Amino acid sequence: MIRSTDAMGSNAVVNFPFLRLRCVLISCGIISILIGAASLAVTLTVYRVREPVMKMNAICVKDPGATVASSSASSTPLLSLTVVADVSVKNPNAASLRYGATETSVYYRARQVGEALGPPGTAPARRTVRLNVTVDVAVGALLGDPAFLEDVVAAGAVVVATATRVRGRVAVLGGLVHRRVVLEINCTATVAVADMSISDQRCLQHVWLP
Repeated sequence: MIRSTDAMGSNAVVNFPFLRLRCVLISCGIISILIGAASLAVTLTVYRVREPVMKMNAICVKDPGATVASSSASSTPLLSLTVVADVSVKNPNAASLRYGATETSVYYRARQVGEALGPPGTAPARRTVRLNVTVDVAVGALLGDPAFLEDVVAAGAVVVATATRVRGRVAVLGGLVHRRVVLEINCTATVAVADMSISDQRCLQHVWLP
């Protein structure tokens, strides 16, 4: 502590330890603000949850003669088709994406004719994973639909739709922040009855970050 005299002759006390403490507190406050701003910038860039991308690589139909299901009501075998959906999920985030069972449904004229679940898994950070889901479609359930027979006779082909949904979760900041992710891809394709080939495939992706 030092006592000084101003121009009017009055005495003033200068407390140097207090001034040093005040400067240290101000410096710590400024450093804390800068660290907080930097952390926020990193959170909004590196750790921001980005939308994963789902892509339908291919839809194929296996030989209908290769799959036969037995009817519970009679011993007459029911011919069935096997639809295989080859889907990939790209995870652009800096953290892994954990997802549950993959849900895939097959529709004919807005009527569900098949459904299957794929196994759960993990898409590593900034990686792409492939998901193959196999759906059995009972043709016997379609033969009673006049529209189905009309499509086969008139065009030799039928238009089917598929819907694949993946529900997952991305953990960022060391697991402190979790964001749910819902991916869905809807596709339509024309199946030629003669050779089960696929043509005119169109897909639309939807992503939700609730």
